[in-house]
Amino acid sequence: MNKPGSCIVLALALALTACGQKADESSDATNVAKNESSTMVAADCPVADASGSIAIAPGLDARILSNGYGRAAVNGDFADTNVWLWLYDESADDNRGEFIWESGSNVFQFQLGAGQVIKGWDLGVPCMLEGETRELVVAGDLAYGPTGRGNIPPNATLIFKIELLKLTTPE
Repeated sequence: MNKPGSCIVLALALALTACGQKADESSDATNVAKNESSTMVAADCPVADASGSIAIAPGLDARILSNGYGRAAVNGDFADTNVWLWLYDESADDNRGEFIWESGSNVFQFQLGAGQVIKGWDLGVPCMLEGETRELVVAGDLAYGPTGRGNIPPNATLIFKIELLKLTTPE
C-alpha cells in the first residue's frame, strides 16, 4: 500500500476506535492520567493548568515549581520533604511575606492523611510526585486557625514551598 493510502487507513481506524465515546470520557481500564512530565498519576488528582496552578480545595491552591519524576503520593504514605514557610502577603514579591521557618538539612517526615500535619498539607501533598516541588497557599482555617502558632498570627494565610524527596509505603 502506498503512503497516502496507509495514512487514510490509519486515520479511519483511529476515528472508528473513538466512535461512541464522548470527549470527556476516560477508559475505566486505564483510570490514570498523564501529567506534563509523562509520569502516571491517579485520575482523581487535580490537573495543573498551563501555568502549573492547581485549585485543590476552597482555601487551598498549589503551583508546581518543578515537575517530579516518581509516583504520586497517596494517603498512608510516609513523605520525606524539605519545607520553607512564609506568611502570605499580597503586596510582597510572589506573595511571600515574613519568612517563618525552613526544615534546613533536617528532612521533615510525616504520614499523609494521618492528621500529623495541618489540614492544608493532608489535602495538598497527595498527588505530588516524588521529586516535585510545589508551593501551597493555605488559608488560615486549613492551617493554624484562630489560635495561630509561634510566629504565625491567628487565621493567617500561609505559603509553603514543599520539595517531596521520597515516598515510603507503610509496611
